[in-house]
Amino acid sequence: MRKLLFVLPFLCLFMSCDKKEMKLARAAYIVEEGIDDHSPIYIEYAEDGIHPLLNDNNKIGGTNFIFHIERELNAKEVLEIVSGIKNKKYDKANLHMDEKGVFYSYADTLNKHLSFFPFKSLDYSFERPASTDNLLYVNASNDVFFEGKATDRKQLVEVTQGKDSLQLGFSKELDFEQYLQLRILLEELKISKQFVNEDRIY
Repeated sequence: MRKLLFVLPFLCLFMSCDKKEMKLARAAYIVEEGIDDHSPIYIEYAEDGIHPLLNDNNKIGGTNFIFHIERELNAKEVLEIVSGIKNKKYDKANLHMDEKGVFYSYADTLNKHLSFFPFKSLDYSFERPASTDNLLYVNASNDVFFEGKATDRKQLVEVTQGKDSLQLGFSKELDFEQYLQLRILLEELKISKQFVNEDRIY
């Protein structure tokens, strides 16, 4: 099967299955470019124009799940929905183990097409960590702090050098795009493996 690769205009508008324009998160870095054997899951605005609405009518078990998410939706509300779907997909009580992946789609502004962020190994917690030790935190203003001290994104490689088992935390006020952009930045900087596979949103 040919790999999925959408070409997007610079405005990065994605058409969902009900023909509404969806504004995807944006990043100028490619994590993955093509996904075989997939089914789409949409998280859009509910009728109130504030909260997320799940549309998984086209979800097929045993396929790679691609989450297309409105970039300005609240990250905590979105990730609570995503976490529930992901946990169900990989529930050990399932009759058959699902080996397929889960991915976020985003608009690659550098090459102007759709790219994907895999998160099969990533879990979510919605509780505050016990301390700020080894914690990289993004606050409600999208500012970055490492162990409680303000840090420029350009300094992340330097401040985390030689450290592992780092925690990643996000303010519950952030939108989904801000969350995903930081996660993609860690991939771009080649430091994502220094972090534990659990993001905290609180």
